[in-house]
Amino acid sequence: MRSSFFHDPTEDDELEPRNEVFWSALIDRIRTDGFARPPRRVLDIGCHRGGLLARIAEHWKPDELVGVEPIESARTRARLRLQTAAPTVLLLGVDEWRRVPHSSIDLVVSHEVLFLVPDIGELVVQVARVLAPQGRAYIAAGCHAENPVWPAWRERLEDMGHQTFTHSPMDLMASAGRSGLIPSVRPLREGGWATHDPVGDFAFPTVQALLDHQFKHKLLFRLVRP
Repeated sequence: MRSSFFHDPTEDDELEPRNEVFWSALIDRIRTDGFARPPRRVLDIGCHRGGLLARIAEHWKPDELVGVEPIESARTRARLRLQTAAPTVLLLGVDEWRRVPHSSIDLVVSHEVLFLVPDIGELVVQVARVLAPQGRAYIAAGCHAENPVWPAWRERLEDMGHQTFTHSPMDLMASAGRSGLIPSVRPLREGGWATHDPVGDFAFPTVQALLDHQFKHKLLFRLVRP
């Protein structure tokens, strides 16, 4: 699974504050979805600097945190940030999935990474391989084929030098089914404030487009074993 994740330092600095509201919604959805027991081993696909894993560690105090992240400098930052967040912390490159044991992960999370992944089928195969029998995977994505603002955003990202990929939400669900997982989907957020500064690279043409993105097109997929 190879991809070109954000690597501009300025963009990196701005990324986490923008994601906070979505991370909070993701954790709320996972919590209300319920677990047979608190997740002891958590894996974040595209963990970047470890912000989401740090938030999850505060909630569930897992024994092990695993991050898969292609940017070495981001992995270094995450390693420093998470060193006291759990007894075991493992930060991996995208070619090191083999280091994650089969059926070992209780909770897999990923936020806004799919558009940087060339082969979501390969990604889902790895998720299915590492997911524990009672484990669950939650994948949040807004940059996809069904979101009307995505083509303009993709063009801007390509101009900035990022390689991106357009995937259909149904492609992810079909890949899950082929890998023996049961896929479900819902909007990530149902309500609240949509905070947005229109001066920037990824603006919305209208307020309605902003609301549609945050409360309609920003999706949360759940993948579980039968």
